[in-house]
Amino acid sequence: MQWLFPLFLISALTLVNGSFSKPNIHTVNTLTIASWNLQWLSSDPIVIKNPPPHRTHVDYQQLANIATQLDADILAFQEVADRQAISKVLTNDEYIFEFSRRRLESQHNDKRYAQPWPQFVGFAIRDGISYVRNADLHQLDLRGNKSLRYGVDITLLNDGKPALRLLTVHLKSGCYSQQPSTKKRACRQLNRQFEILEQWVDHRAAEPLPFMILGDFNRRLTLHNGKIWQQLDDGRPTGLSLYAATEGQKSQCRIKIHSKRKKHGQIRHYPNFIDHIVLDGRAKLKMVNNSFRELTSDVEVVKAFNLSDHCPIALSLNL
Repeated sequence: MQWLFPLFLISALTLVNGSFSKPNIHTVNTLTIASWNLQWLSSDPIVIKNPPPHRTHVDYQQLANIATQLDADILAFQEVADRQAISKVLTNDEYIFEFSRRRLESQHNDKRYAQPWPQFVGFAIRDGISYVRNADLHQLDLRGNKSLRYGVDITLLNDGKPALRLLTVHLKSGCYSQQPSTKKRACRQLNRQFEILEQWVDHRAAEPLPFMILGDFNRRLTLHNGKIWQQLDDGRPTGLSLYAATEGQKSQCRIKIHSKRKKHGQIRHYPNFIDHIVLDGRAKLKMVNNSFRELTSDVEVVKAFNLSDHCPIALSLNL
């Protein structure tokens, strides 16, 4: 079955249509689906206590080179402030961008939250792939004050029919491997976010559509088969089975960490993934064998440019 590209909008949902820019490559029903935290990607200066280094044109060019190598049909992105910035990494004429509605909604709420944390999640969808935009998973913003990031939810269409549900998330940081019962505030918040994710998973499992969750979970999710993962993959509803593509894998990503005390960034390596692509059993059946990959950069490139403190991960699916 091949992807079809309708020439009109249907229903009240957002349907994106068009033609692939590289039809000789993307006319089959195999899609590359990726996730990438782009670390404070913004066209404006980031106003925080310890702002990240300013990116120059050559930094953006190198990020764009990585995106070209990745060649994702669907990219779940995190920590992107605006379309202008991501358009320097992925071209507007090749991708459609779907951002979290958190920033727009903040303009109509309490003035204290008129400028939400400028880290938004979303999808870059190759022009020509049909999809509908579902309601954001705004419940991940636990207090409803725009301080925590929404999930963005889309459904891909194949031959005009729903084929795959995708949710991208960027969860609370600071509880990477501790037990969720800890008194640490970040862990309490992360545990509550996973309870919300579990509800989303349970609803999707009761539907006929395969689904995936991908993004920055800020958690070494499958390490030692932890309690949070067991909570998410609990076999309920009956027959639910989840698979993390990162399970059994070790990250080879080298990143540059900056601090006020160090004139030059320090190179770090964290072998356990906190970015994940999670598939339900039906989606896993569509995954191309051994297609999971992490796209890393040489250490010298990491030293020379202001890239990201995450490397992109990807896999391929046959739909």
